[in-house]
Amino acid sequence: MKIDYVTDTSHWKEWQRDYRLGLILIMPPEDVGREVNRLRAKYDPLTYASCPAHITLSDPLGLEMTPERDAEITGLLSTVEPFMLYFDKPQASRERGGVVYPIRPPEPIYALRTVLHQASVFTRASYWTRTLPPHMTVAEFVSIEESWRIMEEIKEIAPSGSFLCDRLEFIVPDMNMHFQRVKSYALGKR
Repeated sequence: MKIDYVTDTSHWKEWQRDYRLGLILIMPPEDVGREVNRLRAKYDPLTYASCPAHITLSDPLGLEMTPERDAEITGLLSTVEPFMLYFDKPQASRERGGVVYPIRPPEPIYALRTVLHQASVFTRASYWTRTLPPHMTVAEFVSIEESWRIMEEIKEIAPSGSFLCDRLEFIVPDMNMHFQRVKSYALGKR
């Protein structure tokens, strides 16, 4: 597996540099992603351009991916059976800006995080995103007021549904901090 990691991150923000080696996400299937991405493109186009609809799963990698590390992750994920995830209506907070789809049940995602973070590519202390409840973002860099305006606009049209989580995506940013899919990892024994 040849990965073209960005070497010059001088134009990136400090927090973006943490993601240089990539991360592993849950991405919904194309039909679900298309509907959520339609909202993301309208209400948060900059974030959408960086990464399509997803559920954050792993910390940023601390080591470059190698064939040995890839095989280790494949082995770990073979022990986790696929599971169903559900998303209803988006929600906004009165404490901070953002509109998200809460994902339920959270327990299989937490268990999957625990298994995945046993891999040797995760060398840092737990990243702050591990403390966030599982969600798919509609808009994140918006004010509280803007969040509630978005909620009003989409309350009747926002899709809801479910999907089988049977694979994960390893993504790595390009020089413009737009994440590219590098590999899909199947869950369970195939």
